[in-house]
Amino acid sequence: MDWMSWKTWTTIGLIIVALFAIYTFAATQNSHATEGLATAPRAPTHGSRTVNAPGVGSVHMEWLDAPSGSYRSERNLFAYKEPPPPPPPPPPKLVVVQPQPVVPQPPPQPTAPVPPTFTYKYIGTFGRPDNPIATFSGNGQLVNVRVGETIDQKFILRSIGIESVEIGYVGFPPDVKSRVALGQ
Repeated sequence: MDWMSWKTWTTIGLIIVALFAIYTFAATQNSHATEGLATAPRAPTHGSRTVNAPGVGSVHMEWLDAPSGSYRSERNLFAYKEPPPPPPPPPPKLVVVQPQPVVPQPPPQPTAPVPPTFTYKYIGTFGRPDNPIATFSGNGQLVNVRVGETIDQKFILRSIGIESVEIGYVGFPPDVKSRVALGQ
């Protein structure tokens, strides 16, 4: 059986329509048979509202009405109801402040001197590998310096590497130094 074929689905649809028709026909026949068995037609009582229709069981309309007085509500859905007032603020808390003992502060440490800013640009090295020379440009001039020599009487060339140099400062310890990369 091919489920993708239109013939299969048409056959299934016809079977469903046939079953519905048989059920509908049998239901109307069954209700006519029960009406014939009744000995006398029922007359509706004064308080009872039932409706009889062919093929449909008795419909009790009184079951649709709510019992009086059992569902009472004072709420009107369409009326504006005032919200309750906000709660009063809590009373303020009393905070007791204990005076802190005065602790004498030690005198501030003297600030360490700041080394001057290196304003030259490192542009390269030349010379023999055992005694290279570093070249700097700045202040409109080129400066060639070997390790241990000073620049502008403020900076000392500490070491020359492949891509950078280390600059120390005159009047500062030897461990205070900065690295300047090639082209900076």
